[in-house]
Amino acid sequence: MKKYAKLLTLALAAMLTLTLLAACGMSNNPKKTQAALEEKGYEVEAVIGDNDLEAQAELDSMSDEMSLTASELVALIAATKSNETDDVTDFIYIYFFKDGDVANKFWNSNQEQLDDLKDEYKDTADFRLKKEGSMVYFGTAQAIEDAR
Repeated sequence: MKKYAKLLTLALAAMLTLTLLAACGMSNNPKKTQAALEEKGYEVEAVIGDNDLEAQAELDSMSDEMSLTASELVALIAATKSNETDDVTDFIYIYFFKDGDVANKFWNSNQEQLDDLKDEYKDTADFRLKKEGSMVYFGTAQAIEDAR
């Protein structure tokens, strides 16, 4: 009986660890991410193709420039936060793709442009560029944290 209790305890601990790790990531739901950023005082521009033909057409036109096919880019969020003197203090851009395979395809086929982003923002404190699941995002560490 003690043997089963130990195994059960170990399995429960593993499940809790996985749950905590999953909860720490950014939401892959563009509307939730938009709401989280707006709640934290960011000015948010979002193009979400969710049953919006005009928005999806705009996303599809962007897809051509990103080496993607129509409907593979499902949402785009750009958010900035300014201080009292209208200087941008934090920013984030998030690309939401149909699935992780499309995000990998984008990441791999656009390395030159992504490297250019790193160079462009090399002087920005705490700049991050990351692929996570079906998303690719870049921005300041604080904005990324606020989007979670």
